Amino acid sequence: MESPASQPRQFSEIYGLIGLFFLSIFSLLIFRISGLEFPPVWPDEVLFYSPSLDFAKAGLFRTDVLEGLVKGMETKTLWMPPVFFLLNGWIIRFFGEGLETLRLFAAILSIASVWIFWFILKTFDYSPIARIGASLLLFTDLLFLRVGWTARMEALCLFWALLSLLLLARKAKLNGEVPLTQIEAFFSGFFLGISFLSHPFGAIFGVPALLLIHQAKAWKVWAFWLGGVFPILVWGIWIHPNWEIFFYQFGAQFGRKKDLFQSFSPITKIKILLGGYETPGLRLFFYLALAYGLWVVRGEIKDKPRSAFFFSAWTASILFFLILSTEYYYVMYLCIPLSALGGFFFERIRSRRVQFIASILVFSNIVILINAYKRIGFGNPEFDLKDKFYAVLGPELKGSKKLYLQAIPDPYFHIRKEYPNLKILEFIPGELPIPKEDFIQTLDSIDTFVFSDRQKRNDFVQNYLEENSSKFRKIRISAEPSTLRKVANVEADIYKRR
Repeated sequence: MESPASQPRQFSEIYGLIGLFFLSIFSLLIFRISGLEFPPVWPDEVLFYSPSLDFAKAGLFRTDVLEGLVKGMETKTLWMPPVFFLLNGWIIRFFGEGLETLRLFAAILSIASVWIFWFILKTFDYSPIARIGASLLLFTDLLFLRVGWTARMEALCLFWALLSLLLLARKAKLNGEVPLTQIEAFFSGFFLGISFLSHPFGAIFGVPALLLIHQAKAWKVWAFWLGGVFPILVWGIWIHPNWEIFFYQFGAQFGRKKDLFQSFSPITKIKILLGGYETPGLRLFFYLALAYGLWVVRGEIKDKPRSAFFFSAWTASILFFLILSTEYYYVMYLCIPLSALGGFFFERIRSRRVQFIASILVFSNIVILINAYKRIGFGNPEFDLKDKFYAVLGPELKGSKKLYLQAIPDPYFHIRKEYPNLKILEFIPGELPIPKEDFIQTLDSIDTFVFSDRQKRNDFVQNYLEENSSKFRKIRISAEPSTLRKVANVEADIYKRR
């Protein structure tokens, strides 16, 4: 029979799960209201949608929107691991085409990751109120929502990685008293390997995984390493017939990352940490408040050395990898351990000083969301920049046969629907080190180029347009949303061959 002392704990556990359930439903509701306006349709989503659709229809991995621009894309897409394309292809096959379907899948994965995060915190003896507080910080984090709702790899990568960590954390909690079984270790390693095959940045979760293995005193559990290597070996067998294409495509991606790392200044890297929030000053204020709050609750941190060390080390490892990275999308991974550290404040929610700090963190997130509502359409059903942009662009594409497109919001899906016979090519990322000889003939066959402002154009493509300026007619277009506050707008240049 349960003791009376355990009953309040059990009730609070139930209330906590109910609260998490309503936060999840509210998140999905805002996602549906935001539609394809927030986040704006990103060119990367089109690049990744193309091989997923090809797998759904033909069982292949061709990226037809890069055909003739990046070598081998008309045969097989190998510049990224295949798990994301496989799963998205199955989603398209069973639930139908469209970016909305894949974004809903990503949003569900993000919510599932928060639930896994909840149970990870439970293994570290976070109270239900602390877990709700940490989850609230995630559900109100603009970058976490922005990346988690995008049809990119990050949400899938995070889901598998957290699933791996949960299997390890359950036994790490017992400090080796109940050993980690070989089956548990195998699946933990397997999920971590699948995370890496969803996106190579999944390798960063190897650090917290090793910390948990150390806490579980399970260094001799060889099945973890076998599980991690197994999916990577399968990947190697899969790409073996196309080694030349793999080295070309994957090497180009690696070269791009290396060049960006060498060219980015420390200030630029700080901007990456803050850039996805639309209001960098407020996010910086959040970080400062979090640091001050951790000092305030240092007594609780000393009482929970295992939790404090684990989440601090996890945070430090991600920060280190972010220094080596080049995109604000990856900052999503930092939100997880930071929210866990923020959960410390909710352990002492009855303390006035801690209440104040917890309120500041939540308030900062909410103000950022309100600003996003005004500027970029977060949860705003009246925001229609995507549709307004296409309304101006669409008529200019009449008579075009082959289009080179680089625009945010990306009108690819609009164009594909209205001009089904128009061959659409997405842009070559500006920093991708591909020799111009590999795609110059393709440029000669394109009769329309579209570039929105504030996008870095490929140098060779830009030089091609400048050298052949007499052969093109340049048109300038602009669009604004229908909302009363015209904060956001999009401007683009169209080059039409004479």
